[in-house]
Amino acid sequence: MLEQIQERVDEARTSLSEHVGGHHEPDGVNEGITATENLLAYGAAIAATFVARQALQASWRTALDRDPPVNPSSPEVNWKDALLWGAISGALVGMTRIASRRSASAFYDRL
Repeated sequence: MLEQIQERVDEARTSLSEHVGGHHEPDGVNEGITATENLLAYGAAIAATFVARQALQASWRTALDRDPPVNPSSPEVNWKDALLWGAISGALVGMTRIASRRSASAFYDRL
């Protein structure tokens, strides 16, 4: 009985691996990325995210003539501002992180 379960688990694992293209990424780390490259990309993402958030906060102040919400989940922040800030900052920060990590990796590859 235990052997049959193990056999089915192995079949499911093989099927899933084939379904997702056979990519194997141990511990969630991309294969072929060195620790140095990953550290460079991480540092670039942090710096770029900080700059993007500062620019977004300045843009919010300019456009709406008030400070952006510090804590959008606070009951003192109206729904419109909370949702607008969450959508815009989430999208901008996400795109910034991806772009900065890809740029850092491309820079590392050129070295």
